[in-house]
Amino acid sequence: MGLKRVFMIGLAVLALASGLAHAGEGKFSAEVFGDVYWVAADHDSAIEDMNGLWFRRINLTYDHTFDDAFSARIRLEAMTPGDFKSKELMLTFVKDAWIKWTSGNQNVLLGLSPTPTWSLVEDMWGLRAIEKVPAELQRLGASRDMGIAGLGYFDAGKKFGYHAMVGNGNAQVGETDAKKKGYLGLRYRPTEAWGIEVYGDYEDRIDSGDRRTIHGFAGYKAAKLRVGLQYIDQLRKETGEDVELRILSGWIEKAVTDKTWLYARVDRNFDANPEGNRIAYIPFDPTAPNYFILGGVDFWVRDNIDFSPNVEVVVYDEPEIAGLPTPDTDVIPRFTFHFTF
Repeated sequence: MGLKRVFMIGLAVLALASGLAHAGEGKFSAEVFGDVYWVAADHDSAIEDMNGLWFRRINLTYDHTFDDAFSARIRLEAMTPGDFKSKELMLTFVKDAWIKWTSGNQNVLLGLSPTPTWSLVEDMWGLRAIEKVPAELQRLGASRDMGIAGLGYFDAGKKFGYHAMVGNGNAQVGETDAKKKGYLGLRYRPTEAWGIEVYGDYEDRIDSGDRRTIHGFAGYKAAKLRVGLQYIDQLRKETGEDVELRILSGWIEKAVTDKTWLYARVDRNFDANPEGNRIAYIPFDPTAPNYFILGGVDFWVRDNIDFSPNVEVVVYDEPEIAGLPTPDTDVIPRFTFHFTF
């Protein structure tokens, strides 16, 4: 069923793109990244010493410009499950399906489009092929939602911007209730290199309690240096005791040659994440706060091809539940590959 689904979706996108090509300008693009990995040590002995190759993303995108006011995007995405259990074919789904209206510095998107949750942070991080940004890694939100979004600038100089959205709150999954999620990110770009944002969202949930997320972020992204600092706080209203997840993350990336970058990042996860064991490719112990540490070197052999030996380490505190042993440290060396065309 997986192969048939991929084939049918691909045919549909190609047919649609072929039709659109007669009504404006369009282009196809692709991005692929994954790792050769080894779970050298882990809190879960069941996956310790596992190794192999996986694809964390395969994106096929068609962008179309109808005229100066209207444009659209359709993107398909596939990936290896990354749960160390599944032997099924790659997961394949529609990642983007939106139409955008543009007028000056203002844009309105309708459909399945990027959320404001970490769009600026990810752009400033610049190493999505290496790892997700902290909020996405810890499953505190979704990169996409179905709804209507507005983004643009309050001023002609493009220093004060915003990204707002009202969506289903279900990412790519269909809506089954009347509950919705609201997002708002306010941004300040004093120069092209600097990005500062305050962000908040509120999700009205029907089953497991409402959630609200806030973050503050400041980043610097220049030709030879990138630095970022982010604090995130998510409150989950539960039937019993509320759950709060707080993260402080900082990173630095430095070009040592025209084609070589060094990078390091530390995420301080102040609270145990109850969904930690569901994090793909690097499951966290769900009982203990921790430090997530990432470091590596990125070699660009061409403008659109890079290879990066790196290592991810998770060091755990004592569990929040008394009497449980402190989880063993996770260590995953990887050789990451990434190319676009």
